[in-house]
Amino acid sequence: MLLMGGVHGDEPEAQIAIKELFREIPTNAVSGTLLFLPSMNYPACVVGRRVSPIDGLNLNRVFPGDPDGSPTPQIAYFIESVLAPMADVWFDLHSGGASLHYIPLVARHTFKDETLNSHADELIDVFGGWHALIWSFFDEPRMAKGCAERLGVTYIGSEFGGGATASRSYIDLCKAGLKRCFSTMGVLHHESIPDTPPNRYEVRGRDDYTYAREAGLFSSFVDLGQRVEKGQRLGRVEPTLDMGDRGRDYDSTVSGIVVCMRHLVTTSPGDVLFQVAHPI
Repeated sequence: MLLMGGVHGDEPEAQIAIKELFREIPTNAVSGTLLFLPSMNYPACVVGRRVSPIDGLNLNRVFPGDPDGSPTPQIAYFIESVLAPMADVWFDLHSGGASLHYIPLVARHTFKDETLNSHADELIDVFGGWHALIWSFFDEPRMAKGCAERLGVTYIGSEFGGGATASRSYIDLCKAGLKRCFSTMGVLHHESIPDTPPNRYEVRGRDDYTYAREAGLFSSFVDLGQRVEKGQRLGRVEPTLDMGDRGRDYDSTVSGIVVCMRHLVTTSPGDVLFQVAHPI
């Protein structure tokens, strides 16, 4: 089982959770192999940035990588050629980073291989917690999920909070879910399994996202986790300098649950403001 955090350096929750698990789990309690990689994109983690300060690249957009490239493609190549092939299950754990804030959720992508989807669904139920998200539209071979799909590895993701913070309750939620999955896979001694699986949501396409169209100051009219209806006003971007311009209001294009919203006040064109998911 491959545990990976710090693919983006501004996402500390998984980095802390994986390091704590490494110290807490005695080796004599493990049957099989646990690979702990809390700070996969180490240069980005050192400076707390989403991308590497060395080459400015996003590790989750350069798979399958390049052994002769700059550091970030080299890391991706090592994951795809060495680490991921060793795994039956790959936990690639994320959060919203400095710019976004998510409700705490475990997640999976929809693969063409239904066996991988089914196994991931089983582990999501075992992981437990409050919420689970299914991304049903990403067809992006340069992401880590593309690597897992090429190799036939069961792939589990997460979004545990964000906002450049590290919530203790979210870290503990992540650790408890991972230990339950280890137990179910026979890697760790028995951990109790929750009676109630997490609430499930689905992201179906780009219409579920709201993007900023201009630079300015962002404010929200809704709360994270709130139910919203199509056409409902979600937020506003106020121009930074123009006193006479009241700014632009942003309405939801779908009905669902606000699972993610922008944390930073300042915006640039193309920044994600909201993500609304459909309850399953």
